[in-house]
Amino acid sequence: MTYSGQDDTLWYAVSDAPYGPYGEAVRLDAKLFYAAKHVDNGADTYMVGWARRSESVSSTQDVTGWAGNLAVQKLIQNPDGSLALAPVDAVKAQFTARRQLLVDGMTAEVAAGSAYGYTDLCTAYESFMLTGKIRFEKTGTFGFAFDYNGRADKYKFITFDPKAGTISLQFNEGSTPITETAVQLEAGKDYAFTYIQEGSVGVLYLDGLAALTVRLYGVSGRPVRLFAENNTAAVSDLRQYTR
Repeated sequence: MTYSGQDDTLWYAVSDAPYGPYGEAVRLDAKLFYAAKHVDNGADTYMVGWARRSESVSSTQDVTGWAGNLAVQKLIQNPDGSLALAPVDAVKAQFTARRQLLVDGMTAEVAAGSAYGYTDLCTAYESFMLTGKIRFEKTGTFGFAFDYNGRADKYKFITFDPKAGTISLQFNEGSTPITETAVQLEAGKDYAFTYIQEGSVGVLYLDGLAALTVRLYGVSGRPVRLFAENNTAAVSDLRQYTR
């Protein structure tokens, strides 16, 4: 059974019988993907919902507007019985044009102390897919920084926080939290990721563990960077595709 609220997240609960009792409810994604409903094609199951929008595309303070864009995510079951969201196969298959990265080869690393460190990865297109593996060594934050207007203090972050156990969307170089979802991460381990962006709507999928829907206005044509704070982070097997 799945349900969600306008200002909350998508939840699911599991039972062996239609009328329960149901186990403890668990979140899927974060609050920018909401009001999602089940659909299926006879073989696979999908969640179809809204990707929430900002009231103003120039806002760097919140993403709280009603409705938004249609978003479809595939519902998968892990070996332990837990559910997760994954990219739609037919959507992934559309991204066939390999793009040149802003790094030599397919790897990049950034090491940082208390100040943010950055290294360029690729250029954001209006529609693109980024795949690879990501790992970290310490307990500080790391993730992907999207350039908004050329100023570091306005970067939009998809932040991994091992200590808090979250992946989050943050604006203004991490100072303005927008939304988050839970995930437990281990240092020194590779995590496969897929990030797909259509216009200003993006979804990060992490290794069957978590999905995070984001809203990123104004980032097309600008760099996407790997960042870290009090951590060392690296990406490998990095690829970018457009249609």
